[in-house]
Amino acid sequence: MKFSVEFKKLTDAVNTVSKAVAVKGTKPILSNLLITANDNNLRFVGTDQEIMMISSVEATVEEGGQFTIPAKLIQEILSSVTVEGSAMVNFELLNSETNETELSCGRSKFNIQIQGAEDFPPVPVLGSEDTQLFDAKCEGLARALKEASVAMSVDEGNPVQKSICVDFSNAEQPMMASTDNKRLAVTTVRDVEIPEPLRQNFIVPARAIPELQKLLDGNDTIKFGLYKDQLLFASEKFQLISRLIEGRFPDYKRVLPHDMKRSVKMNRKDLAQSLKAVNPIARNIANLVHFDINVNETKIWADAKEQGRAESFVSSELNGEPISIAFNAKYVNDFINVIDDEEVIIEMTTASYPGLLRPGNLDSEFKYVVMPMSY
Repeated sequence: MKFSVEFKKLTDAVNTVSKAVAVKGTKPILSNLLITANDNNLRFVGTDQEIMMISSVEATVEEGGQFTIPAKLIQEILSSVTVEGSAMVNFELLNSETNETELSCGRSKFNIQIQGAEDFPPVPVLGSEDTQLFDAKCEGLARALKEASVAMSVDEGNPVQKSICVDFSNAEQPMMASTDNKRLAVTTVRDVEIPEPLRQNFIVPARAIPELQKLLDGNDTIKFGLYKDQLLFASEKFQLISRLIEGRFPDYKRVLPHDMKRSVKMNRKDLAQSLKAVNPIARNIANLVHFDINVNETKIWADAKEQGRAESFVSSELNGEPISIAFNAKYVNDFINVIDDEEVIIEMTTASYPGLLRPGNLDSEFKYVVMPMSY
């Protein structure tokens, strides 16, 4: 085995797929990267058996081969090398019996032990019978994923709550949703045609979400489909495969409140600034923040016996009777941070009934339900 590849391309590929390797676990092979050299192409694969990431780069391959190497080791080697311009990295297998391999770049040289690929999990072959792929625009998927992920749980426990429900069962209105039992985010996926084989529900684990967001943000279109009951997303040089969570996602459509009696409209930036002003006090009382909502103004305040009291005022437009209600400030901020609209609308019924937050743009299908806090 013998090949050479540009240092930057190698480093980018290694750093990308290394995000998928297992940090800890019972299978040492899952802390390795699988590298395949063939037809002037290098393919890098990392997986923890929850997600798999695959990246391909051009290379000069004199003798092909396949091996695995600890991801941490090759990352540390590459980070220690000083290069200039379009430097090349050379790999050469020196001894097939001991698997001793030489890696060189400029005046730096390393003799390392590579490992076999026999125990590495199988990698899908794009274009095979097991991988039927369909084209999709990234913008609609990316926006929906950003909005839907805001209510995803970060705590250990129920894996369904540490996930996003991708509901493609209705091709006319594909949806995404997440919940941690204290809040619910629901949104519509726009400008995406759902092919027949994908018209079903998928529960995608939190582990896959940030990597999928990066893939979507870096491309105009991607291919997506199923590979042996796993979701697969592919660009020209990068693929992400995610296992799916077994279980039943809550019926989010029944949870969405209807016929709200009150609604208040505020400027998003003004609301964010007021929440920031009361945060030094609110963070000492489980982020509890009060909203005293009146016709033209809303007082936002927090009161902690040992730390003191903070209050701020926001101009607002109320439709309905005045109300005092309390929310978790972090939950409200999470919503504010994922929308771009100038205004925020909060719909309410009573102080003990969930609040419904949505962007000021009435065409938006993004709905965010937050349980009120008692005080």
